[in-house]
Amino acid sequence: MRLVPFIIAFGIALSGYAWFVEFKVAEAERLGLNYKPMCDIGIFSCAKVFSSKYGSVSSLFGLPKISNAAVGVLFYMLELLFEPNTKLLLIMSAASCVASVGLFTLLTVVMRDFCFVCFSVYVVNFSTFFIALRRYRTLTRGARSGSNNLKSH
Repeated sequence: MRLVPFIIAFGIALSGYAWFVEFKVAEAERLGLNYKPMCDIGIFSCAKVFSSKYGSVSSLFGLPKISNAAVGVLFYMLELLFEPNTKLLLIMSAASCVASVGLFTLLTVVMRDFCFVCFSVYVVNFSTFFIALRRYRTLTRGARSGSNNLKSH
């Protein structure tokens, strides 16, 4: 059984939930109401994180405001599509790890907050990376030993 598609699907679900929370928070604000999602636990507020200026990192680079959660849904769908290609999966998951470190730094150092959904996304990204790395190493070891066997015959 291949585990990676299930991990990536979990990433889609997490990003979809984050996108839903963003929508509900914005709708509640528009109506003058308060919305408290299930992921707001104790002093930690994912709603605050998702609706902050860091909820759209693209706007920090002068690009149009695009929700990080929406980008996450698209990214994981592409990752799921390209999952059979080990090298591409490794590159994509490595990029997601770099993004995760940056977002984790923004979350903890700049915002001084913690988001269980965000942290779960980081776990998805690093899990996918380490599984892809192991798969890649296994493939390259197999290719090297196969070429060595051909040379000896």
